[in-house]
Amino acid sequence: FLESPAGVGFSYSNTSSDLKTNGDNRTAEDAYAFLVRWFERFPQYKHREFYIAGESYAGHYVPQLSKLVYERNVKGVVNPSINLMGFMVGNPDTDFYYDNIGSIDYWWDHALISDTMYRAI
Repeated sequence: FLESPAGVGFSYSNTSSDLKTNGDNRTAEDAYAFLVRWFERFPQYKHREFYIAGESYAGHYVPQLSKLVYERNVKGVVNPSINLMGFMVGNPDTDFYYDNIGSIDYWWDHALISDTMYRAI
């Protein structure tokens, strides 16, 4: 698996300023650069079907990386094409309002907040 962005989990950067300039676009570009280099190093996998998957905040990263791979494949950039077949996201974080719309009811229903707190919200 590929962990991203730099500074999350076990990932790292040798340049501390990378941790200040990360974001969704930067993460997609970094992941794309990794994939291109990985397929150059292991060309026997280049023509296999390739899927991108992730969970949680990858609801942002996975579609953005998939779009970048697709666009670079269509444009025929110098980098090798990646045989992208699709992407998957599990329990994705995509939109703050819609992702959290049922949270308060869930918390109350599972006794994570009191009746008093539930009524106050």
